[in-house]
Amino acid sequence: MPSVIEKPVAQSGGDQYREAAELIASYGHAMDDGDIDLWPQFFTPNGIYLITTKENHEAGLPIGIMRCVGRGMMIDRVKAFHTANIFEPHTYNHIIGYPTMSYDKATGCVTARSNFQVIRVMETGRMDLYATGKYLDVIQKEGSSLKFKERVVVLDSRNVDILLVVPL
Repeated sequence: MPSVIEKPVAQSGGDQYREAAELIASYGHAMDDGDIDLWPQFFTPNGIYLITTKENHEAGLPIGIMRCVGRGMMIDRVKAFHTANIFEPHTYNHIIGYPTMSYDKATGCVTARSNFQVIRVMETGRMDLYATGKYLDVIQKEGSSLKFKERVVVLDSRNVDILLVVPL
C-alpha cells in the first residue's frame, strides 16, 4: 500500500473518497452501538475479515486470531454471539484515525489504511484500552454503495483479551 495515497482517490472522484470514509466510520459506529447484526452487511458476499497481529502480518502468515471468508461465516458468527457466547456485558468505543486511500482503476477498488484504538467499557463502568492497530481495507462498489471486499485488522500487540466477541 502506498504511503501517500490521498490524491489518487481525490482525482478519481471526491465522492468515492467520502463514501469510503463514511463506510469506515459507519462500521465503527455500528460496533460501538451494539448493532452486531449489521456487521455482515458491511462486506461484499465473498468479503474477508481477518484479525491478526502486527508480527504475523509482517511475516506474511495467513492465520490470524479470527478469519471469516464470506457473509455466511459472518452471519454464523453473529448467531453464535446471540446464542452460544457467554460474556460479561460491555461496549466498545472506536477512535478511528483519518484514512489514507488510493484508487485502482483496473479493479475499481479503493485501498485504505486507518489507525484505530478501541476502548472497552464494562457494565461496571471500568474502561480499558482494549486494542490498538490499523485497518487495512479493500473497498469496492456493490450496487449503489461501497462495501469491504477485505478488512484486515492488524493489532499492535499479540496480547489479545479472550473477550473478543464483538468484531473490532
